[in-house]
Amino acid sequence: MCCKSQENKKTERIQTPKHFKILDKKEGDLDNDGVFEKVIVYDTEKETDMGTERQIYIYKKNHNKWELWKKSVGAILPSEHGGMMGDPFEGISIDRNCIVINHSGGARQRWHYTHRFRYQSDAFQLIGVTVNFGSPCDNFFNFDYNLSNGKINFEQETSDCINKSSKIEKKEIVKKLKTLPTMTNFYPGNNKFTFPNSETIIYY
Repeated sequence: MCCKSQENKKTERIQTPKHFKILDKKEGDLDNDGVFEKVIVYDTEKETDMGTERQIYIYKKNHNKWELWKKSVGAILPSEHGGMMGDPFEGISIDRNCIVINHSGGARQRWHYTHRFRYQSDAFQLIGVTVNFGSPCDNFFNFDYNLSNGKINFEQETSDCINKSSKIEKKEIVKKLKTLPTMTNFYPGNNKFTFPNSETIIYY
């Protein structure tokens, strides 16, 4: 009886879905209840136009059993979306009750995305975005968007390495969205922001 009681206290392992492969996994408190959830990023081996599809599974613990709580398709880019750089997925982390996802890719022009999702209103909503894009000795920008309060900080540097000159442009505006995007069916880079009275367009 003693041994059986101790076994019951152990948390059951999560079974990886058939044909799936684990790319990354993290544990942390996502709903601020003092209990850790588990986030697993899977490669599904399902072919798309840009390589294999990825999915995020989020599990909650219930009586020492992991149960699937939320699932997302799209928030992790496919395996060949990074272009010349290959697989764009860099990893996930859990920071201040948020799921943070990092991607990068490109060739001469490099890009890097950071997306931050927080559980609120019964969904994981996008609350923060950072986009870096550009190439050395040409044009490079940093776009930081706090969707919770609408604050946007944009900095663009145009440089000429031959003449050793550079120009920096900075913008700060506030743009609140009526509805925050959710992690379900979110696709990095498919979301557009246009600065008022400007030709500058950012895809995040």
